[in-house]
Amino acid sequence: MKNNTIIDALIGDIKTDQTLLKKADEKIEQAKEQKREITDRLKEYRRDVSVLLKYVPDDKRKELEELGFEFSDPNNGLNPIASRALEIIMDAKDNQMTNGELHEAYAKTFKNPEDAFGYSDFNIKCRPLFNSQRLLRKKGSDPKSSRDDIISLNGRTKATIKKKGDEKAK
Repeated sequence: MKNNTIIDALIGDIKTDQTLLKKADEKIEQAKEQKREITDRLKEYRRDVSVLLKYVPDDKRKELEELGFEFSDPNNGLNPIASRALEIIMDAKDNQMTNGELHEAYAKTFKNPEDAFGYSDFNIKCRPLFNSQRLLRKKGSDPKSSRDDIISLNGRTKATIKKKGDEKAK
């Protein structure tokens, strides 16, 4: 008889713990789903900030940095071709040039211009600059060609960044 009561108690404990484990797993899954939702929202905020960054005043920029956003690298998240194109535009007169001129300037950065991406591939690699609105495109005179499109920098230029730095130093 004693064995039955011990086994009954053991079976009862196993059933109780299995039920508790199932409830704990459900809570864990709910917590994971909540974490995923919050993480997704934070990613959206990060994308929003990257698009709006050029309009953020310095005091709010500092507040965003304290929240973990990194702004030190202006090419943050760009592929090497897009980074190079952005630098070319930033160094160009009035921070603008035609798309054809931009590709030519990019190709000239190589010892062997043949090593550079072709015009179409170059434009594909530069899409993140337009998607993030770092660069703007104004359609040129030929609607069937993008070579005459005017590509310009959107937002702060190196000159305005230097001027702000000089004013702070005074």
